[in-house]
Amino acid sequence: MSTSEPNTKYRKLDKTSFFALEDDKEVLHLVHDRFAHELERLKRAYSISNSNAKVPSTKSPSQILFGHEYDEVNRTLVGLLSLRWLYNNNYDTFRGAQPEAVALTRESFNWIRDIFKTGLKTDDDFIALLTSIVVNDLGKDPQLASDYCAKTGEDISAQNHDHILFKAVEAGLVPSFNRLSKGEKADILRSMKLGAELNFGQLAQAENVPVSLTALLELRERPRIFELGFMEQLLDIAGAGGHEDWTCAKVMIQPVLDAYRNVFEASQGVIAGDIGLRDAYDLILVRWGHKLKERGFRELKITNNHDRALMRLLCMGRVTSLETAQLYDSALEDLDVVTKTSLIASLNVDGSAGQPAVIATYVPALFTNGVGADGAGSSDEKRRRVQSLMRYLSRVLKLDDVPTNSSAAVIERNLLEVVQDIVDSNEFRTNPEVLDKQKVPGGVIPDY
Repeated sequence: MSTSEPNTKYRKLDKTSFFALEDDKEVLHLVHDRFAHELERLKRAYSISNSNAKVPSTKSPSQILFGHEYDEVNRTLVGLLSLRWLYNNNYDTFRGAQPEAVALTRESFNWIRDIFKTGLKTDDDFIALLTSIVVNDLGKDPQLASDYCAKTGEDISAQNHDHILFKAVEAGLVPSFNRLSKGEKADILRSMKLGAELNFGQLAQAENVPVSLTALLELRERPRIFELGFMEQLLDIAGAGGHEDWTCAKVMIQPVLDAYRNVFEASQGVIAGDIGLRDAYDLILVRWGHKLKERGFRELKITNNHDRALMRLLCMGRVTSLETAQLYDSALEDLDVVTKTSLIASLNVDGSAGQPAVIATYVPALFTNGVGADGAGSSDEKRRRVQSLMRYLSRVLKLDDVPTNSSAAVIERNLLEVVQDIVDSNEFRTNPEVLDKQKVPGGVIPDY
């Protein structure tokens, strides 16, 4: 139940009410009225929290609706509010208190805004996008996989949350889909399938592998599917810091937008048939390397396996400063030969039925939480942490537990529990070598 009822002339959620209402609180209540079931699921969704975050003094969206803090509810609803700020040209609100050095520029805000102004032509377009945003993280609710198993007899709990959502929607477990037109249902389902096969966020930070882009080849006659999925992903990132700051799009800073713009251009190139999968993937790496070169870092060559592996590590670690880039570079160089050779080789596997690649989900959180995006700590402490994480990643990316007769092109290992239980602990901060004793999560073959 919501904690208060809004006093508004609008009694339903549509494009007009969503953008015309002046009070965000009234909009949140209209969203709750339409998506009550989905928001209840989001209360149970798992998340990675930062206990040191300084939250605003104002009530969060979940406080307004439920009188309690729910991280994934806040992240989702801030994504929705970000759509309002974008569409209504509220640049100052969208940018908020982002650090000046990395704050989103007005030009970049306008680029994002143009995508939504072009993509949201009708009420059906708008409701389809809103539905996509609200349901995006429902797969993080453990109960959804349980409900699916109870209905179908199939256990999908080991799959990634995007795939769990896709299967649950197909099974009729997400009520908001019943109110969509047949065409919009089909578009969203295809967009979800794209998201399960190719997560744009993973591509932006080189978390996945070139074979993951294969899904784009199917969209050459359906550009609308990509458009819908990309809009949803932009808003997912805009709301990603909503559990820590619900007053702005905290995470959508300029370096993040640059990475997503690269994803947009690489994906469009594949869809248009102008560029191959490996070259599209490498475009992400090369542009990240160029940004670091502008800050004084050495030039990295994409044709050199050592440099290309380092590029992936820098992307996955969200490294934007010269000092931290140099830290990663020297840490990789000084690893023991066996570990370094294995890690570099694994980071250069594209993924195929003959040579599957491992996708380590939550590896960006592994590095950013374990080291800090800016490498907080003394030089020795940072080096120990980075090398511990690299040693662990070298074990994660091996294929020791994959059946020899498997035709899978990718294997997924979920590092969420490692991040939460080990890397976020004080023990890791004081003794990074504790990770050397940590077991590697089992590999899961995605069921696309």
